[in-house]
Amino acid sequence: MASELRVNTLKDAAGNNSIATSFVAGGAVKAWQHTNVTTLQDSFNISSVTDTATGKLTPNYSSNMVNALYTTTGWCAIQGQIPIASPQDGSFITTSSHRVTTQISGGALADAEYIGSAVSGDLA
Repeated sequence: MASELRVNTLKDAAGNNSIATSFVAGGAVKAWQHTNVTTLQDSFNISSVTDTATGKLTPNYSSNMVNALYTTTGWCAIQGQIPIASPQDGSFITTSSHRVTTQISGGALADAEYIGSAVSGDLA
């Protein structure tokens, strides 16, 4: 039998530093990933990553988002280059994944050695 805990506020063990549970549920990152080329090194709520093309990687969620109206942020590292990571690639934001596009400073798409992204929004 499942149990349920209903609280409005959380506090530390000393009874200080209170925070509303709505802030914790609404403000926490819902998914993140750290990838070495296309190998998922560590993650939260990411089931896999798909290499869709040069400079394009798609992290797939273990638990879907409620809709495609969420935000992402990202970073990448490309040896010897000044890289740019674009965590949202047009219509490639769905309830089950998002696209990360990596490119060098001149604008050409390029695979990155390391890619990270994080997702904020509501889970389904």
